Amino acid sequence: MVPEKKNTTTQNSDSASNQRPRLSREDILEKKISMAKERGSRVLKINSPLGSIMFNVLRQFDQAYASFKGKLGEPGGISYEIGAELMERAREITMDFSELTKELSRRVDFRYYTPDELKHFQQVEKTNEEQKTATP
Repeated sequence: MVPEKKNTTTQNSDSASNQRPRLSREDILEKKISMAKERGSRVLKINSPLGSIMFNVLRQFDQAYASFKGKLGEPGGISYEIGAELMERAREITMDFSELTKELSRRVDFRYYTPDELKHFQQVEKTNEEQKTATP
């Protein structure tokens, strides 16, 4: 006798027929493991409610940014001028968040390491500020 294959998806009885079936816990775990193996993936353990919110925002920002890159300068897409403004705001927010994290870490005796990519942004910003003050 051949064992019956277990159905690993569950259907919500009031869901519309065009919706995807809900994944089982096993399917979700399998998908997460598969995603963790992908190039460029990161695995992060969230330790706080605020961290969870920020992670969700970051995930959506990353997806929007990937779409943004494809539409930058395209007809009906985002102009280079607006794109540059948006990316400047994103850099500023990232640097401000890094400074907040550095201060919080210092106050609780936790060692904060500024990411190398962020150090590059800070160096460029410092150079730009020096050039502005040096120009008559």
